[in-house]
Amino acid sequence: MPERFAVYRYPIARADGERELRYTFAPYKGVGYAGSDEPSDAHPMGNEPDEAGQTRPAGHVEAPDGARIVSFEPPILEIPGRGNLALDAVIGATEGEADDLGHLVRWRPRA
Repeated sequence: MPERFAVYRYPIARADGERELRYTFAPYKGVGYAGSDEPSDAHPMGNEPDEAGQTRPAGHVEAPDGARIVSFEPPILEIPGRGNLALDAVIGATEGEADDLGHLVRWRPRA
């Protein structure tokens, strides 16, 4: 039976009016705001007050037995005996291909 992990998305509203969607395994606001385990009140672009919104369910990912979360944000799984897999490309949050491990997981977006 595969492991299942819920995935959440939340918006980032930038001071310049741009919006961006980010993904996380944690169901609460601003878990690693900048994607590097920084606190939600950290502003990597200086003093510009970018605002992280509330998370919403985005779907879930199915991975091989024994897979585990190694980073909530960005969402990264460890696939036993194979290494780490960043899910951004798998779930379509970034352009490009998932690396060699992408075929081992299945993204199930919320309907």
